[in-house]
Amino acid sequence: MWGLGLMDEAKIKPKTDPAEWHYADDKEDYNAQQSMGATGINHRIFTSNRSQLKTTLATTVSGIDWKIKSLNNQSDVVPKSVVNNTNWNFVFQSALTTKISAKHTNRTGFSATGLQYNTFLKDAGTTGSSPVTINNESGFSTLLSAYTASTFNLSNKLSVNLGINSQLFTLNNNSTLEPRLGLTWQWKENQRFGFGYGLHSRLERINYFFTQSATTNERLNKDMDFTKSHRFIFSYSNKLSNNLILKVEPYFQYLFNVPVIANSSFSFINLQDDWFINNKFENTGKGRNYGIDLSLEKYLTDGYYYMLTSSFFNSEYTGGDQIWRNIRYNRNYLFNLLGGKEWSLGNNRQNILGLNVRFTYQGRDRYNSYNTAESIPVKDVVFDETRAFSKQIDSSFIAHFTASYKVNKNKLPHEFALKVLNATSYGDLRGFKYNFMDKTVNEYREKIMIPNLSYKIKF
Repeated sequence: MWGLGLMDEAKIKPKTDPAEWHYADDKEDYNAQQSMGATGINHRIFTSNRSQLKTTLATTVSGIDWKIKSLNNQSDVVPKSVVNNTNWNFVFQSALTTKISAKHTNRTGFSATGLQYNTFLKDAGTTGSSPVTINNESGFSTLLSAYTASTFNLSNKLSVNLGINSQLFTLNNNSTLEPRLGLTWQWKENQRFGFGYGLHSRLERINYFFTQSATTNERLNKDMDFTKSHRFIFSYSNKLSNNLILKVEPYFQYLFNVPVIANSSFSFINLQDDWFINNKFENTGKGRNYGIDLSLEKYLTDGYYYMLTSSFFNSEYTGGDQIWRNIRYNRNYLFNLLGGKEWSLGNNRQNILGLNVRFTYQGRDRYNSYNTAESIPVKDVVFDETRAFSKQIDSSFIAHFTASYKVNKNKLPHEFALKVLNATSYGDLRGFKYNFMDKTVNEYREKIMIPNLSYKIKF
């Protein structure tokens, strides 16, 4: 049995002096409460000496209560946005693994996820008028999935994985049938080649299915289909020594059936935390990702380890206007260096002091081009959607650091740890704001360095 839970609250009060209103959020009263919980039970039974049945029953819940109010020019508080969502998932999964013969192993299973939702969204946009209801729905639906996959060891060097997966969403009866294929060839004792293909699909967040028309209250997107993709990957691994391995993985992904807005550059591929989308979607968007991943890993031996990884890639998409553009996250390259060292301490050298670092250097984030002249009369940032994600900021360097001390006692092992995330205090680009005072558009970044001091007991 297992379980976890969390609660979080954030509040921001507005600045009451209009002389301090540089940006729209300076006059906003923000209150957000979030909660999440999960619990479940896993069960495994060997039905014979050749097969085992593994079953999981779990429940998850997530909730958000988010209200934003704003001060108008008369310093009166007026409502602006409301998000009140509670989602329960009731999950039942079961899979039977059977060793049919020395060369054939099969895994067959199914899952049923009950989706209970209560979603309420209202937003006033940038007009300053009364908030408009975007969706207001409560109900229950189910996502059903079944699969079977077999591994065939054709020889000591060649194995094949074949499988098929299916899904059904009972809210609109959309379904998928997804073939999978994998090949592994042990070319030499220390070198291996691989190939994989799969058709994959994703169900979008439940609240988007209940977006309602501002005039008729009609559900605009109840029939929205799965987002789908064909994925191809090749792999090569070379065990250079007992503790050092090199991997090379070129890949290609073609996305289709992506929800978009007709005659616009909008696509679900670029979504972040976009709650207030009051549009009808159509599954006509496309995308493509291709590149190569490289890694060099030394396992933990002689008290230290390291891993070098790099990615070179290109990511593009089409919105409702069917024009190919860069995806928001198309940074083109990414480098990581992860490493650590451990020392055995104590009278019997049973305690462990560990130091770990991670350095990341990544390509430039993309953003929409904006028009300052058009932003001035409406006092809000006006983006040029025809040139979506055509601009880039500078490349970024980020570092993380961890120090830990494990006291390994027989009856009560425990650990002290200090973790510092974003030790370089890099500021993520979160968007742009219109500056009322300067009549300009300014970058908005969050420079969040997170120190985390923890104490853990195992029993």
